[in-house]
Amino acid sequence: MPWEISYYQTPHNSQAQPFTYAALTQIVKLTPFLSGEAIQILLTNSYGNHPLTFSELWLSRDSAFKDAVRITKDQQTAFIIPAGQALGMDPIAFKVEAGQPLYFCLRATTPQTYVDVASTYDPSLVNAALSGRSTALPQLTARWQQRKSWFNLAGFRVWRAKQAPLVELAGDSLIETGMVPAAVGRHLLTEFLDQVALINTAISGSQLLRDATATTPLLATFGDSLLHRVAHSPWRPKVMVASTGGNDLLIPPLAGQPLPTIKELQTGFMELDRLVAQNGGALLVPTLGPKRTPQAAYGAGQARANLLRTELNQWLLTQPYAVDVTSSLADEAGYLAADCDFGDNLHLSPYGGQQLAQALFARLDQILQNE
Repeated sequence: MPWEISYYQTPHNSQAQPFTYAALTQIVKLTPFLSGEAIQILLTNSYGNHPLTFSELWLSRDSAFKDAVRITKDQQTAFIIPAGQALGMDPIAFKVEAGQPLYFCLRATTPQTYVDVASTYDPSLVNAALSGRSTALPQLTARWQQRKSWFNLAGFRVWRAKQAPLVELAGDSLIETGMVPAAVGRHLLTEFLDQVALINTAISGSQLLRDATATTPLLATFGDSLLHRVAHSPWRPKVMVASTGGNDLLIPPLAGQPLPTIKELQTGFMELDRLVAQNGGALLVPTLGPKRTPQAAYGAGQARANLLRTELNQWLLTQPYAVDVTSSLADEAGYLAADCDFGDNLHLSPYGGQQLAQALFARLDQILQNE
């Protein structure tokens, strides 16, 4: 019987905007996609320059932790994650059921700085709450407009009889914000229950072509390019859904760089397709979202970017891996529809995430059914 990833969300590098707490309690809700008879919890300190010490980690099937089980490392309740490393906790016999949320409580009692950060807005399948007190039990919120972040907890794997393929959701903030993963996740838990695992590797601000610059602390958190990440990825997904290319038309002017040419972007998408295929997977790329209004957030280079966006979408639709989602998200004037808009004419509401995901399902299902 093999260990299989049931859910994983990659923490990303926030060294440029670190989080320091005198003490910490974090509650994280993660929904399994694969069932199993045992569980191993996975943590990271990949970007930290110092080891992190945690006093305790608890696992529960309910958010009040009434049935909580203490998790150890080398049979010790307190544990250290060395700088620059990942850590697997002691596996325990614990029945995990696909679709039934698990809750994790991680505490630290000493002042520490955290830079391995993950987040979501949509709370339906993934959620988190933090407190600066080691004795607190912070409450999860159902508000999708509020960002929920957590540190160092990446996911878990389960012990099960049957292997399962991975669906990787990759790219930028349209994925990381959680609206699209929640919609895709609900679909997989309905149509492929206990048959497919889901991982989320997206980084807000990520570009297809260029790594983040250190122009500002925020820009520095946008991570390596998607091409760079896929080229060095340990994952071998059956399907990669990659929301990418939009930030290539948005971020460069903010960093004092020229916009890429259409030819450069076309070459980048073809290289992404090659890398995913080289790893044994199929690529699905949703077209870029509707054109952006003059009032949209991060409007630098917007007129030129809108022209490039239209031209790139036209080219993408000639490629076998592209899926038209633009028409599902646009209003009659060609802008992001109000009911699909998070509120900044850039990101998606839960309804917008559902609309984007819905456009992918026929192609996604076809690939998975051919497994």
